[in-house]
Amino acid sequence: MSSLYRFIRALTYPFVKITWPTEVVGKERFDAMGGGIVICNHYAIPDTLIPVASLYKKELHVLAKAEAFEVAKIADWFLRKMGAIPVHRGEPDINAVKQVLAVLKADKKLVMYPEGTRNREGTKEMLHFKQGAARFAIKAQKPILPMVYYRMHKAYRKNWLYIGEPIYLDEFYGSRRPEDFERATEVVYEAMQKTREECDAYVEGLLAAKKSRRKRKGKSE
Repeated sequence: MSSLYRFIRALTYPFVKITWPTEVVGKERFDAMGGGIVICNHYAIPDTLIPVASLYKKELHVLAKAEAFEVAKIADWFLRKMGAIPVHRGEPDINAVKQVLAVLKADKKLVMYPEGTRNREGTKEMLHFKQGAARFAIKAQKPILPMVYYRMHKAYRKNWLYIGEPIYLDEFYGSRRPEDFERATEVVYEAMQKTREECDAYVEGLLAAKKSRRKRKGKSE
């Protein structure tokens, strides 16, 4: 991977950490998984910047809408150097598929946002998942690692990024049947919902304990 990525990461690291302070929970699961697909709910630009600062120290591979690459030649060059793979949404994109499979077969991690668009409302409910993540995982025979942000990002407000248990779609390996892709996508969605529940329980438990300590401290004073 280009040294430019590591340079840009080092340059932006302090800004990202200060602007969007985020505690990563379950980092050991990310480190333990070799190649595979990492999926996450999608609110805004920080969704990618935060993992870059906290998880992807040497390289990044992420699907991005092709329109971002078409703004200018410099944009295309820069995004590719950063590890982004352009994909034309809503139409077959053989070139993108080849690049994705090459990343996965090289035992590397690929980031995808299965909702296919940003949740501009900032709610915890996730949209219906596109089939891409499940299809790639089945084709490359790789696991999927779910990650969930506790809430929408707000500058200088603490947030949490919760990493769940890997999702294995072994039962669908080798299949090309549309109904299997649909079912596999449902399995992935259900696993993400479980990760959301675990994330909420973890964070709300922390916040409740913190509130309880404050009450006890106030009474003692």
